[in-house]
Amino acid sequence: MTLLEDRRIRPMLTKTAEPFDSNDYYFEPKWDGLRCIAYVKRGQVSFQNRNLRIVTNSYPELKDIAANLNTKAAVLDGEIVVLRNGLPSFELLQNRFGVEDPVRVQILAKRSPTTYIAFDLLHLNGGDVDDRPLSYRKKMLQRAINDGPHVIVSQHIRGTGRVFFRKAVQLGFEGVIAKKVASAYQFGVRSSDWLKIKKVRSIDCVIAGYTVGEGTRKSTFGALVLGAYDEHKRLVHVGNVGTGFTETELDRIVKLLRLRRIRERTIPGKVQAPSPIKWVKASVVAEIAYTTFTNEMKLRFPRFLRLRLDGNPSDCTIH
Repeated sequence: MTLLEDRRIRPMLTKTAEPFDSNDYYFEPKWDGLRCIAYVKRGQVSFQNRNLRIVTNSYPELKDIAANLNTKAAVLDGEIVVLRNGLPSFELLQNRFGVEDPVRVQILAKRSPTTYIAFDLLHLNGGDVDDRPLSYRKKMLQRAINDGPHVIVSQHIRGTGRVFFRKAVQLGFEGVIAKKVASAYQFGVRSSDWLKIKKVRSIDCVIAGYTVGEGTRKSTFGALVLGAYDEHKRLVHVGNVGTGFTETELDRIVKLLRLRRIRERTIPGKVQAPSPIKWVKASVVAEIAYTTFTNEMKLRFPRFLRLRLDGNPSDCTIH
């Protein structure tokens, strides 16, 4: 069975790094969107997210991108984004997550049309190429796709990562991704062959619970209790976050978490929190900004950035 028939492809993941220069790496913009594997065969295209769900019907405008491919069959890795002035808007994209009602989908497709940003090629015309060097995959990807209204090949440079990072941030991107030129594709692996370099350091965490709110937060929550998986695949406490929320986000998050309340503890052992904890099923992912880890492996100065409703909890690892 080739990758074209496989519907269990988990995308390659990144580790974090600081800006650097190296001729061993390509550098490309960090696209802020919904990570998806695209399957193209006989003029048809389907999209699978990180949780292995087919989300094609939520983005009908992307079904036409097969016409922009110079190939009969391909498996691509990339991001679905909503572009505004050439930059991805995660806020606009988030409004389309999980929408399946056909009428609502069509309205949103016209109001906030999406674009698929392709940055890797895993299969081409009957043959898997995931084990070939990234340099080969990038070259073949460029040949395979003609940029169009709803599909773009992500561009990159080689070597000068520091300058590229500064320019990307100045343009409005949140950072860059560095990818080793000679690397093969590693399914579902968080590898140092791919490095995430952001203007703000962040980590995806599992929301393990929330604390009882007080004062103006009485109707919502005080802080989110955060967890991440260690090298033994155990969910451990990495801290709590109570800042960075808008009023709308507070209401939205507490409604989401109340539906996932459980009686048993999500994280075993001692968990320090400023008020009683309401435990929830470890199924929701949040992106958290932070400065560094403490010696006790807790996030220093954490700040909520956003929910990652496309995130896979098992990918939330300490790295």
